[in-house]
Amino acid sequence: MPIRHAIWKVGQTPEALVESSLGKELLLEQMIAADPSILSDRWLLIGRQVRTTHGGFIDLLALNADAQLILIELKRDQTPREVVAQALDYASWAKKLTADELAAIYERSSHHGNDLPPEN
Repeated sequence: MPIRHAIWKVGQTPEALVESSLGKELLLEQMIAADPSILSDRWLLIGRQVRTTHGGFIDLLALNADAQLILIELKRDQTPREVVAQALDYASWAKKLTADELAAIYERSSHHGNDLPPEN
């Protein structure tokens, strides 16, 4: 039996908000870049569409309060095998980043205010 969740508008008559789906990953990425607190108010976004040496782009890159790197990869309509393989590639690349490289990623992304533009 699946578990269903709902969000309700509170008032004299509670009203369930209508469910909707997200058409594209890019819209969610833009929303998170504009307001990172959607994911966590303790993460600092340092990059968007960060190019890796594996030829891919990490959707969003952040640091948490303990200075640990957070890779945020948004997926839609992909098989688990593809997702895991990509995550492993990106994690192996990110593990080798130096503090100077992270600073450079942030520097390239931070010139445009809070809404980080794609890095490429």
